[in-house]
Amino acid sequence: MKRYFILIILAVITTVACTDRDDDITTVNIRIQNSTKILFQEVRVAGADTVYENIAAGDFSNYLEYGEAFEEMSLTIMADSTSFSYTSETAFTDSLPIGFYTYELSLDEANQLNLKFKID
Repeated sequence: MKRYFILIILAVITTVACTDRDDDITTVNIRIQNSTKILFQEVRVAGADTVYENIAAGDFSNYLEYGEAFEEMSLTIMADSTSFSYTSETAFTDSLPIGFYTYELSLDEANQLNLKFKID
């Protein structure tokens, strides 16, 4: 009897431990990767009223949920005493499916903001 009880407990623990972060999502989740050498004090996503705060150089933000999002969205960044903006050059009409995504932000030689879209 003890063996069956232990086996049942192990089966329950294994089932609960095997849940994945993707199992319970119902929205698009996006995080920001700061691939620059400066602190992003604020990253604002236009059209979504979403704000990411205090993303250290080389670090990631937490995921934030979106009802609708695209591969590229317009961004405004406040960093130190300067600001950067990114405007999508492509008009996306299909929104992203439910999942986890990353916008990797970097600066080029002319201090222009670049966005690289990643599927997590």
